[in-house]
Amino acid sequence: MEWDDVVSRIRMLPDFSRFLLPPLFSDLQKAAEEGPVIIVNASQYSCDALIVLSDRDPVHVPIDITQTEVSDLSSEFQFLSKEFGSFDTQHKLVRILRKLWYDIVDPIVQALGASNVHPGSRIWWCPTAEFTLLPLHAAGPYEKKRDSLSHIYISSYTPTLATLVRARQQVSRDASPQYFVAIGQGNPDGGKPLQCVTPELAVVAQRLAPVVSSFTSLEDGDATVKAAVDVLNHNQWLHLACHGMPNQQQPFESSFAMRDGPLMIKDIIRSDWQNPEFAFLSACHTTVGDEKSPDESIHLAAAMQFSGFRSVIGSMWSVDDEVAQEVVSAFYGNLVDGSGRLDCTRAAMALHKAVKKLRRKNVPLEQQIVFVHIGV
Repeated sequence: MEWDDVVSRIRMLPDFSRFLLPPLFSDLQKAAEEGPVIIVNASQYSCDALIVLSDRDPVHVPIDITQTEVSDLSSEFQFLSKEFGSFDTQHKLVRILRKLWYDIVDPIVQALGASNVHPGSRIWWCPTAEFTLLPLHAAGPYEKKRDSLSHIYISSYTPTLATLVRARQQVSRDASPQYFVAIGQGNPDGGKPLQCVTPELAVVAQRLAPVVSSFTSLEDGDATVKAAVDVLNHNQWLHLACHGMPNQQQPFESSFAMRDGPLMIKDIIRSDWQNPEFAFLSACHTTVGDEKSPDESIHLAAAMQFSGFRSVIGSMWSVDDEVAQEVVSAFYGNLVDGSGRLDCTRAAMALHKAVKKLRRKNVPLEQQIVFVHIGV
C-alpha cells in the first residue's frame, strides 16, 4: 500500500501523470505532426511496417521478406560498406538497393500514396532489429525513367517515437542569439591524420560567420577534450570534423577523436547543454550500429540526439574529402531561412538539396547516399 501511495502522489505532480506507465499512443502520435513515421520491424513471425500518421489510425503494411533474409541482406551490406572507396562496389550496391526497394520500401511508398502523403513530403524512418543497419533512405529501382525513394520523399530517421516527440517540443526562440562552434581535429591522439579538416572548417566559417551571433572555431592543438566540452556548454549549433569511433560493446564509450584523447559520448550527454539545436557530424562511421545486437546499439549520431540536439546529420561510412566539403558548403547555404537565421528544421531539406547537386556530377553512388538526417 505504501508503494501505491507514493506512486499515486508522484503521478499528481506536473508532467508525471504517466509515471511508471507506458506512454499513451495519442502522445506518441505527436511524432508524426510534420510527416508520417514508418516503424519497420523484423521478427521470426513476420516482417512489417507500421505507418504512424498524426490524424488517424496507423496503417499496417505487411512486408514480403523473412527475418533471415533481412539479416543476410544486412550482413551483405555491412561487408560491402567496408570495401567502399577501394573496389568497384557499384553493381553490388545497386543490387542491394533494388532489393530494399522491391521487397521493403516500394510497398510502403504505395501505402503512403494511398494515405495522401504527397510527393515531396518529409517522412521519418524508425527501423528496428536488423533493419537498423540498412540504408532505407537510398532504396530505389535504379533504372532509367523510374524514381527512387529520394525522388519521391525527403527521408529522415529517428531512433524512437519518443525522441522525436521530445525534439519537437523543444521549440526554438525566434529572436534568441545563435551560437555556433566548429570543432576540427585532423591530428588526433594516436589516430590517422585527416587532411580535409582545415579546408572543411574554412568552408563552414565562410558560410556561417556572417550569419550567426557568435562563431567559434577549435582546431588541432586547441581541439582537446576539455576545450571541446567547454565550448559545447556554450553553443547550440555544432559542426564536428574528426574521426568517429563507435564502441559496439560499450556504446556510451563511443567517442570522437580529439588531440589529447577521446571525447566520449557519455561526457557529451553529461554536458550542461543550453538548448542544443543542431549537430553536423562530419566524421567516419557516425551512424553505424552493431550487427550482432542491432536493437541495443546507440550510434554516435543518435546519441547526439539523445543528449538533447533536435537535429543531427551523420555519415554511415567513410566520406570522401572533396564530397564532404561540397556537401557541407551546399548544406549550410540551404540551412539559412528567409529571415537570415539558421533553422534546424530545414536540415533534412538542406541535405536533400546538397545531395541532389552531387547526383549531377560523376560522384560514386555510395558517396551520394552516405549522409543521413536524424531528428526534426
